[in-house]
Amino acid sequence: MPSSLLFGINNEGRVHTLSTTGSMWRELPYAGQEFKKLSGVPHFLWALGGDHQIYVYVHGLDIPIRVVEESYENERWLPIEGFTSRLLPTDRYNHSNIDGSVNRSIDKITLPSMAWQWEGKWKVELTLNGQPLDHDGWTYAVDFPAQYSPKKQWKSCVRRRLWQRSRRYSAMNTWCAIAPLHQDATSEPFIDVSIGGQKIAGACPGTMLVWAVTSHNRVMFRTGVSDKSPEGARWSHVQTPPGCEVCQLSVGPTGLVWAAVLDGRALVRSGVTRDNHQGDTWVEVRSPGDSLRLCQVSVGVCSVWGVTHDKQVWFRKGVKGECAGMSEELAAGCGWVEMVGRMAEVSVSANDQVFAVGADDRLVYFRTGVCPEDLTGKRWRSLHAPLQVSRASSSASLSRGDGKYNRSLNTLQSRPSSMIEQSNIAEIDDQSHSAPMGPTSLPVGDLTSKFETEPRHAKTWNPVQSVGSIVGTECHPETDESVWSESSRDSCIFAEDEELCWAEYEAPWSWVEAGACTMENHNLPNWFVDGTSGNSQMELEQPWRVQILSELKARSVNVDAYTHYEHAIDTTSWVHSGEARFSMGNGPFVDCILQLEWVQSIGTLTVLNPDGATAMNSFALSDVNCVQLCSEPGNPRLAVHVPRNNPPLVRFQFASDTQLEEWQAHFSTTCGKLHQVVGKVGDESVWAVSNLGDVFIWDPTEIESYQLREDECYVQKYDLSRKESPYKVKLHTGCIPGTKITITGCVGDDADRIGVNLESEPTYKLKHKAHTELENICLHFNPRFREGVTVRNAMIEGKWGGEERDEQIALQRGQEFKICIEATEDAFVIHIDDKKNSTFRHRLPPHSASYFSVWGRLQPFKLTIKSPEIILNPLDMYWRQIGGHLRRVETCKVGVTWGVGYDHTAWVYTGGWGGGFLGTLDSQNVHGMTDCQDYKVYENQRWNPVTGYTSAGLPTDRYMWSDSTGKQKRTRDQVKLLSMRWQWQSDWMTDFHVPGGVDGDGWQYAVDFPATYHANKHFTDYVRRRRWYRRCAVATTGPWQELGHTKLLDLCLEPVEDFADTKVVLWALATGGQAMVRIGVSKSNPMGHVWEHVTSDQALCSISCGPYKQVWAVGRKGCAFYRLGVTEDKLEGEKWHCVEPPGGGQLRQISADVIGVWALDLQGRLHVRKEISKAFPEGTHWQLIDVDPPVLNAAPNSTGFKHVSVGKKEVWATTNGGAMVRRLGICPTNPAGSGWDTGISGNWQQLSVKAFN
Repeated sequence: MPSSLLFGINNEGRVHTLSTTGSMWRELPYAGQEFKKLSGVPHFLWALGGDHQIYVYVHGLDIPIRVVEESYENERWLPIEGFTSRLLPTDRYNHSNIDGSVNRSIDKITLPSMAWQWEGKWKVELTLNGQPLDHDGWTYAVDFPAQYSPKKQWKSCVRRRLWQRSRRYSAMNTWCAIAPLHQDATSEPFIDVSIGGQKIAGACPGTMLVWAVTSHNRVMFRTGVSDKSPEGARWSHVQTPPGCEVCQLSVGPTGLVWAAVLDGRALVRSGVTRDNHQGDTWVEVRSPGDSLRLCQVSVGVCSVWGVTHDKQVWFRKGVKGECAGMSEELAAGCGWVEMVGRMAEVSVSANDQVFAVGADDRLVYFRTGVCPEDLTGKRWRSLHAPLQVSRASSSASLSRGDGKYNRSLNTLQSRPSSMIEQSNIAEIDDQSHSAPMGPTSLPVGDLTSKFETEPRHAKTWNPVQSVGSIVGTECHPETDESVWSESSRDSCIFAEDEELCWAEYEAPWSWVEAGACTMENHNLPNWFVDGTSGNSQMELEQPWRVQILSELKARSVNVDAYTHYEHAIDTTSWVHSGEARFSMGNGPFVDCILQLEWVQSIGTLTVLNPDGATAMNSFALSDVNCVQLCSEPGNPRLAVHVPRNNPPLVRFQFASDTQLEEWQAHFSTTCGKLHQVVGKVGDESVWAVSNLGDVFIWDPTEIESYQLREDECYVQKYDLSRKESPYKVKLHTGCIPGTKITITGCVGDDADRIGVNLESEPTYKLKHKAHTELENICLHFNPRFREGVTVRNAMIEGKWGGEERDEQIALQRGQEFKICIEATEDAFVIHIDDKKNSTFRHRLPPHSASYFSVWGRLQPFKLTIKSPEIILNPLDMYWRQIGGHLRRVETCKVGVTWGVGYDHTAWVYTGGWGGGFLGTLDSQNVHGMTDCQDYKVYENQRWNPVTGYTSAGLPTDRYMWSDSTGKQKRTRDQVKLLSMRWQWQSDWMTDFHVPGGVDGDGWQYAVDFPATYHANKHFTDYVRRRRWYRRCAVATTGPWQELGHTKLLDLCLEPVEDFADTKVVLWALATGGQAMVRIGVSKSNPMGHVWEHVTSDQALCSISCGPYKQVWAVGRKGCAFYRLGVTEDKLEGEKWHCVEPPGGGQLRQISADVIGVWALDLQGRLHVRKEISKAFPEGTHWQLIDVDPPVLNAAPNSTGFKHVSVGKKEVWATTNGGAMVRRLGICPTNPAGSGWDTGISGNWQQLSVKAFN
């Protein structure tokens, strides 16, 4: 879980923060304003100042808050004037929004407040759905509500173009005042404020709710607050029941609002939903007792805590925040439960953890043991964390002078505890901590020169000149450039070290805020340990510890005396057996007994019949290339890939998840030993991720270690003495220059003609929905004994070229021969019996040669293939699994590897191994991991004249509960979790964020089921559907370290230079499509330091770089972008250059490296960029790579490609059916290659070959 922050206000009104990954309080930069109350969600704080005005503080965002203002300029064609801005009375505005319903005149679009700044001027958008437009950006249509196109036609009567301008929120990491309700801020100040609502079911991401209370006890609601509008728009008054004067309120994460009334009762706001943020009515809740008055409440998801006037703490049972908008009973709960302890204030976090401030000792307390099953917890536990305070604070004096002013943790023991009934201790008045006293003990004379200078950060905004109120004068919404200096734009939310000092000091706290703190009860931060060195030393010297250590030392001496004895049990041989179910290929499952036998260094798996007498299958573990999870909900299954076996895939089903992980661990450890892949992952490894989120690696040093080498070449030898002609063998590296292929054999006595061919992959032409195969042959060597000639030729797309004839034959019938074919840059050189016979110039690139074949009346003996590059057979690669659950992994040649989870969390590889199903067995440097996924089902209905829309469909209709295709039946009750590691995080909820839009109840409408869906019902719509989702989370371990709060969509890495610890360029995309560069990444510091934002005109969905100066990206509208101006001194470059997408397609993923630039479109087709050069690095055009039958047949249900990865010399891809393929024949003259080499069909999702060289 990423770090989060706990906020607090001390008795001086200074705001401090405590990180879950830290152990010390740090003070936020002081800008001259003290605060009374705080309320926060992640990255956003709202506070009540000492002047009783509202302030907002935005912090910790790696991506600046940017909003693109849009205005469509509309024109109509008139007979005399041509296109003009004079429109018909029934037309839309001259400048409008996209549907023409709102006037968007450019001169009337202004900045919301002084906290915003414009980024550049208005400019015209020059693309439409990824296709480039003319320089003026006009798009044409017959009439306004119609389809627009880039080209003007004779019937184009209207046109429009899009103007855009970006504005940025500049008040980051500083307090920004919200405008008061009236021109005179003192006429109605505020007395409370609360923020929440970040988890309202179905609401737009980034939505937040802010409620406040004024000194007139009026309740105010702030409209328009979101992560794109931190200040919101304006205050709106919410009526309360007569006689109810609200003094304090709290907003929960789900939007549930509770308010405390002056007479001690509570009010609950009902009806708060995604469509109605203010709710409908107030529901009254009685106080815990007749003589008790509620003075403060705090709301979580499923819990409400309150404090009465006598400082007693109460818990409200029966509250369900997720359903509170639909049910008054679940919003109000059903009763109060008294808790032990006296607290001045209580705060509930977004996951229902509870913090409080002690009423007597003013310490911060945490409620331990809070969980969904027990929301009340067990006991209060105080936080012990030293305080970092500003030297300008009076608290700094506590660390100066003699010891009587140093309030260490030891002196705090004399403080009255809030956990003990103190009848003789006067109650502490909350208001006394609101106005801090002057720093009387501060040595002013020593610090005057330092602290009389202007503060580093901008002063807080003048309330009257900030965001508008509902009454009074609005601010002039233009930016004052002079307010902000460069020093105020730091990404750090803390002051510099020279402005801070450390003190072993426990502040008297007046407020604690946990709304932005998400910590788990089973993984508590280091806030509760008394870290004094004296106590630690005393504990180390305890007699019981000394005794245990001495006994362990004595025991070790006795054990060491027997180390030279022979082992009683031979651990080099063992057998593990168990019951399971077995399936060959895709056949049915049958009962069996599995027996895994290990003898010395040989492993064998035998599948026995249930009686144990006969074997159904058996194979050596050295032949296993991958052991992969293929479970279905309720059916724990393993897939074992044995490509050399028949069948090449066997599956096992186990009775439980525990049994499955036990066998998975045995397979992993034994196969790893056999393939000699243990320990740390190699720097040049290929990484891959399955559709179930499992992470695999293939280390090329494994193949290189056992592949034969002669004369600096890699060698493959085949014994063909038992083979018959014709015979064909795959050339996995092509016939690149430097390759030698030697075959020996004997010509038959009655041979008429024999042939030796170097064949390329066939070309496929699609005709009438069927593929026609056209043969390609790079070299055809054909001795014809009857004619007495030797013919050499080549075939291109099924057509023979001109023959080259020799009127002699170097071979003789009935004689042995030795033919050697050597590939050079220009030609094939043929040697017969070690003598040069002939030369055949290339007509097809030699890299495209994929097969070597012989035919005719001959008997082959031996075949030897020598290649200057390692010979890769995808079926010989052993894929080793490591712990973790990720959606994609990217790596580079120096070994720095990053991953992205399904919840878009960034993870960095630690250099360890193991984790997951291996547990502590053969694991190192592993950490806990969590990830989230959503299960989705569709509810389908058809309309009929009698009952309207019902679940009774036609016999030919899809299932009424189905997947997105309608072909698979999916009901909510049938959905089960994949394994014991998964847990549900929510109930089934309607999804209001479906592509195409939905109505208020989540429905989409269409004419019929296989059609385009839209949000509004039309007269001809006879069917509708809506999507339900339920979130689940997995808890596992792996060699991954979580990185920060910024969620990532895509990333790529590339070293700047060739040495090991070089600087690594890391580009990434945030989930909003913003591009970023990570600063400080290297092998010694794989996590880097900070993000640097790179602006772009439109949101991006894919990014890739390689080499580091060559950065490509894909926009969400489908066009490609090339980054100009990237240098070693300016890694972020200067600007984006738009590259048009392939004709008729929109791109969705791109991968670039030395070997080329490849892209994937929405239809699952691959494209390669042609004619890339130093003078023209963006190339000239795209070449389509058709989906060939070998790709379609690589895995069931394959219709196209899912992902492509480009390395230094390799291009690999995965299909949407889960197969992994490798491109063959890539060379400078043919950057698109010639065919595919198919690997195992392992349900692959994504891979990265960036490191493989």
